[in-house]
Amino acid sequence: MKGKHAILSAVHSIWLIALVMLWLGYVNVMDGFGFMNDHMNMRAFVNDVILNKPPPDNVSDRYLVINTSKNNALLPLDNDNTINTVITDRRLLAEKLRILDVNSDRIAFVICDVFFELPSADSQADSLLQEVIRSLSAKGKFAMPAFYNDQEKALVTPVFEGKSGLSQYRSSYLNEQFLKYSFIMYEHYKQVPLLAYENISGKSMERKKWWFIPYYTLDGRWVINTVIPEFRYVQSDFVEGLSYIHLGLFEDYFLGEGQVVVIGDIEGVYDLHQTISAFAAGPIVLINILESLRQGDNIISRGYLLLLFVVFFFCTYHIFFHHMDLPEGKTLLQRIWVFLLERWSYFLLLALVYVSMIFLHHYIHILILLSYFGLIDTLGGLLRRKREQMESPSA
Repeated sequence: MKGKHAILSAVHSIWLIALVMLWLGYVNVMDGFGFMNDHMNMRAFVNDVILNKPPPDNVSDRYLVINTSKNNALLPLDNDNTINTVITDRRLLAEKLRILDVNSDRIAFVICDVFFELPSADSQADSLLQEVIRSLSAKGKFAMPAFYNDQEKALVTPVFEGKSGLSQYRSSYLNEQFLKYSFIMYEHYKQVPLLAYENISGKSMERKKWWFIPYYTLDGRWVINTVIPEFRYVQSDFVEGLSYIHLGLFEDYFLGEGQVVVIGDIEGVYDLHQTISAFAAGPIVLINILESLRQGDNIISRGYLLLLFVVFFFCTYHIFFHHMDLPEGKTLLQRIWVFLLERWSYFLLLALVYVSMIFLHHYIHILILLSYFGLIDTLGGLLRRKREQMESPSA
């Protein structure tokens, strides 16, 4: 391997790593590419069929979900009581949150996935709920959703004082399904799962800038802000009476130690999202987002950067400086073998994409990556042929 060629290959590899990081950090936010939806299906296929991963058996150790679907109240929207909307029974919710507040030393966190948009008709219930929300928030054990109105460029906060964060995601005009999730949106608004993770772990995710390029760190480590989360938990993993309780039936003896308690419409009656593989209730989506953070899916590790460098280096060196021009085979099998040998670098890139996507949770766009190297390979072939024509003796 010539030293000059090695240096050029290394420089090009670093350039490609920079492009990948920019893709993961910015272009990856958009989900308008239809074939990107195969990401979630491919990961599920590998985990369920090839690796044959069993269902998680530690659900009740990590989470307790409390369903509000069956405990609602009517809120009049006019003086004649002819127009009503359905809200969660706030008196009952205040009573159950009080149980969690009394036992706050036993729980890790409470995610209350209920948007308190308006005061209820029961002002006393609102006062009780406000009191317990304020208490849990002061202990760093509570978060509830707010909403950013993108059209009016304004943050819509709940009617109660307490810790709140965003609980929303973007979908492009080509894809209305849930696919990707950003932990920090609109530059500095943190999402509810991130607030929960920060309080549980004691770590903090921040948005910073290098020159004009924003980047994100988590406890000093370089991370990506937008991920395609793995659905490690589905609704059927939560067993009623053990890790799944209806709000009206919840009592302190259902609590385990160190659980994250998630309160919301677990049945998806009013809060249902279409993912690539199935429909999922909003609280189940939040649990999987939080689990992505707890498993470190968004961390850019040194090992990952080294993997990118090694693969890009060998592919660059092969395509730029050590291209194999093999004799064309005589039989069909020989021609197929020659074709595969001449394009081994593309199969290596393909393997990199799937390893990164399935096992490391970082999506590198396969079409753009292969097109980039294919263009370079084509230009390199044209230059080699031109050089050979110039070096060959004229007739």
